[in-house]
Amino acid sequence: MSEGEQEEKKCQCKLQSVVKFNRNLQRNEVLTLHYLGLPYMVLSRTPLLRLKVPVSTFNYQDGDRWGIALQLIFTCPVNYPLQVPHVDLVEKRNVSSELERSLRTEIALTLEKHLGLYMIVPVVTQLQMLLNNEVRRLPLPH
Repeated sequence: MSEGEQEEKKCQCKLQSVVKFNRNLQRNEVLTLHYLGLPYMVLSRTPLLRLKVPVSTFNYQDGDRWGIALQLIFTCPVNYPLQVPHVDLVEKRNVSSELERSLRTEIALTLEKHLGLYMIVPVVTQLQMLLNNEVRRLPLPH
C-alpha cells in the first residue's frame, strides 16, 4: 500500500468516526426529548435525522380559536450539531403571519446560540414559552 493510499485510509477512518460520533449525539438528543416527556415523532433516522415535534399553548384544544398550535419539523444534516438543522413550521393553528415571523426569528437566534450543542430541545422550549406569552396577551374568550 502506497503512502497516499495509507493517508486516504486514515482520512476515511477519521471521517467515519466523526459521522458515528454525530449520529450518537443525534440519538442522545432524541432520548433527551423522550426523558423530558416532550412529544415527538421520528420521521427518519437515515440518511438524515428528521423529527416532528408539536408545540402548543397551554390552553389549546383542537378546533379552538383561542389557543395556538403548530408542528416543527427538524431535518438535521449529517454533521448536526456542528451545522444547524432546517426547521419547518407546519400544521399551524391560529398563527398570524406576524407571530410566524417572530417564531422564525426566535428559531434562528436559538440555533445560532446553541450551534455545536443540542439545538432541538432549546428551540422547542423557547417556542413553547414564546407561544404561551403570546396567548397571555390575547383578549380572554367570552
